[in-house]
Amino acid sequence: MLHALLPLHSPLSRRAARLFAWLACVFLCAGLASAQRRGEAQVRSYLTSGVVRLGDRATLILSVENASSAEVRALPKVDGLVIGPLPAPSERFQLEFRGNRQVQSVTRTWAVPLQPTAVGEFVIPPIELSVDGGSVMTAELRLNVVADLRGEELGFLEVRPSSRKVVVGQPFSLELVFGFDNAIAEQTNYGNLALSWWGRLPGLLENETAASPGARKLKLSLNDRDTIEVESVDPPREIKGRKFVTLRLRRSYTPTRTGQIEFPVSFFEFGEVVERRDFFRTERQKGETYFARASEFSIEVVPLPDAGRPVDYSGAIGRISASASAQPRDVDAGESIKWRVEWTGEGNLEFFTAPDPSRLDAFRDFRVYGKTEEKSFERRVVVYDLAPLTSQVRAIPALPLSYYDPQEGRYTSVQTSPIEIRVRALEGASGLEGGDARERFDEDLRDIVVRAEPYERAKPLGPLVVGVLGLAVPLGWLALRTFVRRRYDPDAPRERARRRARRELRKALGAAKGPREQLSAIHGFLGARTAQNAAAWEGRRASEALPPSQRERARALEECVATLERAVWGGQGGALERSRIESAVDEAVKGGL
Repeated sequence: MLHALLPLHSPLSRRAARLFAWLACVFLCAGLASAQRRGEAQVRSYLTSGVVRLGDRATLILSVENASSAEVRALPKVDGLVIGPLPAPSERFQLEFRGNRQVQSVTRTWAVPLQPTAVGEFVIPPIELSVDGGSVMTAELRLNVVADLRGEELGFLEVRPSSRKVVVGQPFSLELVFGFDNAIAEQTNYGNLALSWWGRLPGLLENETAASPGARKLKLSLNDRDTIEVESVDPPREIKGRKFVTLRLRRSYTPTRTGQIEFPVSFFEFGEVVERRDFFRTERQKGETYFARASEFSIEVVPLPDAGRPVDYSGAIGRISASASAQPRDVDAGESIKWRVEWTGEGNLEFFTAPDPSRLDAFRDFRVYGKTEEKSFERRVVVYDLAPLTSQVRAIPALPLSYYDPQEGRYTSVQTSPIEIRVRALEGASGLEGGDARERFDEDLRDIVVRAEPYERAKPLGPLVVGVLGLAVPLGWLALRTFVRRRYDPDAPRERARRRARRELRKALGAAKGPREQLSAIHGFLGARTAQNAAAWEGRRASEALPPSQRERARALEECVATLERAVWGGQGGALERSRIESAVDEAVKGGL
């Protein structure tokens, strides 16, 4: 319409086009920023109890984290339930730890009352919320309303946390022990754990949990829609002189932020399921069932203390031991040694920053080429690729690791034992020197003979010779420069890789199918830009490659790496937007990466 009214090449049309282009850029940037905030915002919903007695009340909890604006658009209507009214939200601020950085986040919470008016199993459909201008739907929830909560005499349920107070990053475990009277074992063929908090605990990373060796496994229903594997405990538990069939479920978590972690009431439902068959299908219907209940509880998560925190604190928390081995131990100077360091114990072994030997004075006679890592909840293994630079080296020094011991309430450290090695000097060489070593020359004047030579006046050069020399000098310089660059400049391939790093990163991100591939692409980019192995950047900060005055420019890239590491090693979140990673990389490059 605008082009139909104005001349195509008039000044007004050009100004209008520029104005529209500018407005389009503003709206596009605002849309991208909003989309990014929505990607970071987290919406959760859960019931304070998955099972209630008719006449009692339950509460529907809706929470939104890391959003500048959020509101509940409408509450659903369910026959047999009175849902609402919608209360005003409450706000809570907490500190979240991402690697070694602290980030403040805010959570808005609505506590919606539920009043059942009939007995039965009710499905609460997804609820729509407006988060930063976009629409987000919660998960579907289920509520079981019963006439009477019978079963306290016939069954039991205990939820045992390993600690009611932990520091951020300190793993803790939950043990659920439950069962039913052995006298009704013959007619009991159904079990269901009604855990309204399951999978809906904010600020927690679930760790891998090893099963007890030799334990018999059983499958139970979880929240009436999933199945879960539990262990049978032998011998049966004895309560008030009666034997109870006893089952157990263990889980381990690592908190990532401060505050209270609330665990609502938990139920164990057990009883009989009756199969009803006809010609067309078989239906399973609940017969008489009972409920055993465990009361609600909370775990307090507090920040790490600042007092006494060492400069080289690694982020490790728990009680940790260290061991090391090396192969081979009889080498030539400069030959690679695979040095395997293993940390075990009860702690956040998956999440701390492994020590870098190249930063320690004890390893000044070694060259560290990189490392590979294996991470699990029970063990952290790092294999360093290092080489002794001189035949004077007699041992691989001890490697210290600083950590916080929650039981002692103080910072301490553990270190490996030194490993003896034998280093032979290279034939015809006095050993390798570090990268900043310089050649040394001794002056010896005893063999210099001083004598006078007869002086002869040089003959002038002819015009032809002068012309040939004038042409030969620049040609020779160009030929020598090209020859050196192609043949004798060891940094030329690295420099070419450095120049290609940004383009290769774009290709790798385009082919990445998940957070692990994105994280590998970033490590490869950092390795190419710093002439190091990509594995050397695992667990390190990108700001280390920048001058001290420009390290703030690597903050966005470090946030991307921390988010991807949580997704890869902690199972929290997924892949990032490609544009976010590339923008963070470009900012770091401007700072001198």
